[in-house]
Amino acid sequence: MDVALWAKKRRSFQKEIYPAVISEVEPHLGGDSEAILEFEKHKPVLVRPQTLTLIEGAIIRDQVGFVELPDGQICYEGNWWLPYLTDHPAYKRRFAKNRQSLKGNVYSFLCLWAAEYYHWFHDVLPRLETSLPHLPSDTRFLINSNPKKWQLDSLEAYGISRDRLICQPEIAHTKIENLWFSTPIGHCSLGSGKVVKIVGDRLKKHFGVIPAQKKSRRLYISRRKAQQRRVVNEDDIRPELEQNHFEIVYCEDYSLAEQIRMFASVEAVMGPHGAGFLNMIFCDSPNAKIIELNAMIENPPCYLVLANQLGFKFWRPEGVEAEPGLVNDMKIQMARFKIGID
Repeated sequence: MDVALWAKKRRSFQKEIYPAVISEVEPHLGGDSEAILEFEKHKPVLVRPQTLTLIEGAIIRDQVGFVELPDGQICYEGNWWLPYLTDHPAYKRRFAKNRQSLKGNVYSFLCLWAAEYYHWFHDVLPRLETSLPHLPSDTRFLINSNPKKWQLDSLEAYGISRDRLICQPEIAHTKIENLWFSTPIGHCSLGSGKVVKIVGDRLKKHFGVIPAQKKSRRLYISRRKAQQRRVVNEDDIRPELEQNHFEIVYCEDYSLAEQIRMFASVEAVMGPHGAGFLNMIFCDSPNAKIIELNAMIENPPCYLVLANQLGFKFWRPEGVEAEPGLVNDMKIQMARFKIGID
């Protein structure tokens, strides 16, 4: 449960590289019941500083990136939710048909949901941001097979070229001579707004995005092309969106550089709960409004906390109801729905 403590007992190399984030998170819960519940549930993680540890002879299991320590234990950190870890086939699969061994220094990007847009920018890159100055210069990096273009583009901002990447095959075990393992910065819903902002600024600088002089764009992030968390009557709210000068965008249609440029100039972002909101880390406006539509039984607090950390205004409007029979899809009740950005 605590790899730094495990390493300390064995006198392995370890170094604290970022302080505990509890003081960065607690002031920004906004009185939200779900955020408070998450905060209390994950407090043991939030009070730990981030640590970089050298693990000799570790094994990385599957593309989910479970770290098997030399004594056979599985490292919990980076997996976020214990039942997911213990129920996962990779946890139970002690031996794998596909195996590879890597010599030298390796850092793994793999963790639970690491190849998803939100988790890559909120979890993976912040860990890299604080770890990179302490890694040996010859370090190579383990990544999911068939990495997405936005993953590769973002790594270029860190000076990590494709020839330094090693892909982890599916259903495989990779034994690593020297694994440099950094613990997460907080939790996947409750992280460091400061480090995430540094990540956003680094990417803007890399892609040559100049701070917008005029922050006037209003974006509605549609999930019409997604498989869940869609607004089923999105056409009904289109006139209301247009009247309030919202552009309807599909983030998956844009490159990373295009998304960064687009979100740098926004003053308001609205849409169903989804990864597109992570792009708020590129926003230059100090008073941006983040309007999240959500009809799930539990409202994940990640965007509420992040928006508060970045100094933005966060709001969940009324009139958003679950659509029966569809997974997390929702319907807007126009009589109760208000744009509310003025």
